[in-house]
Amino acid sequence: MKNYLERGRRLLEDSRRGVNPFANYRPEVPTGKYLKPGEQELDHYEKLGLQELHKTGFVLIAGGLGERLGYSGIKIDLPVCTIQRDYCYLKYYAQYALACRDRALQFVPVHERANFYVPFCIMTSDDTYDRTVALLERNNYFGLGKERVDIIKQENVPALIDNSSRIAVDADEFKIVTKPHGHGDVHNLLFDSGVAEKWRKMGKEWMVFIQDTNALALKAVPSILGVSKENNWQMNTVCVPRMPGESMGAICRLVDEQNPSKEIVINVEYNQLDGLLKDKWNKLGDIPNESGHSHFPGNTNTLVFKIPEYCANLQKTGGVIPEFVNPKYANAEKTVFKSATRLECMMQDYPKLLHSQGEVGFTMYDTWYCFSPAKNNINDAAACVAKGIPSYGAAEAEYNFYAWTNKVLSIAGVDIDQRPTAPNFTGFSFGPKILLDPTFAITF
Repeated sequence: MKNYLERGRRLLEDSRRGVNPFANYRPEVPTGKYLKPGEQELDHYEKLGLQELHKTGFVLIAGGLGERLGYSGIKIDLPVCTIQRDYCYLKYYAQYALACRDRALQFVPVHERANFYVPFCIMTSDDTYDRTVALLERNNYFGLGKERVDIIKQENVPALIDNSSRIAVDADEFKIVTKPHGHGDVHNLLFDSGVAEKWRKMGKEWMVFIQDTNALALKAVPSILGVSKENNWQMNTVCVPRMPGESMGAICRLVDEQNPSKEIVINVEYNQLDGLLKDKWNKLGDIPNESGHSHFPGNTNTLVFKIPEYCANLQKTGGVIPEFVNPKYANAEKTVFKSATRLECMMQDYPKLLHSQGEVGFTMYDTWYCFSPAKNNINDAAACVAKGIPSYGAAEAEYNFYAWTNKVLSIAGVDIDQRPTAPNFTGFSFGPKILLDPTFAITF
């Protein structure tokens, strides 16, 4: 607690003074891969990545409620699609892990196959833990096996009411007011719980972090594993093209101006990006490239870590991610807060714990291929559409879930009649097991 409050005073003073955390760095365009379905490069990396499935585990970030969506339950209990009853996000993710297990068995020695599984971990919070466990138990852990699902729980931290780090107190209930500390706690939780080390001892090589309501992220898993394997990256981020000025974090290569041999490849939040670029990259800021997109790819927060090196670094650092603070001020002097604030940390800031070049990269795909989260309520989604940007609503996420299969089959040469009333349409269900089955084929 003492250290937390001391960090709070230091960060709040930096915030009041407007200190730029990247003031000593020069931004540059990072190096990564841009993979497109139908091209040989993606096929190459998928083939390579499929050979890594037996060394892979999944971490689901599930600490949030669906309040922003206008939903009172946990987000992972939302439906991926509504044409199939009770097909929630957690069920879909569990089925994918099981499909990976079945697809990977060919790379597992025969005498080990009976006990082989793909590990699955869920990070919950005070808000979601009980309901997540209840959802798992109601559905017999979706076939994963209770003893094979690791559940870690994030704790809240005290809220602060001024620049002196005074703790907010609920006078009526006489208790400290707390708030979430951010999903960056997942690294510390994986270390403290022993989950990361357990997976390393199981012989697992890759840890894939997925978000609660972005089903399309799993489409990129085989190929991004292949990219990580070939490049020996400790961390790899699934990215999508972003428009200049878009409200989406961007991956940047930051070079230390005082020590040019020191660099960091990391996500920069959109509200910091343009100023950083105008100051030291281009006076016009986040300008478009030849395709009209930003030079800096958008971060989807689907991440891949190389487990042996990840565990070694957790041993050194405890997985404690550097924090930031974002108070909302009520006066020009920045001495009064509109509401209590707290220190936060982000999972994508993990590169701050690394020190060598060439450890971090990104793999970019077109947005339709890997990114369509359900996170906005109907009104906010409609407002986004009016601005000409994706709605990130549940309806669009479901539509894109179906459209993905049509697009991929079309790229593969299948002639699909996509009219709403297509004749002789009987319907198909493409679950994770089918899409990972090497014998899968359709004859029309």
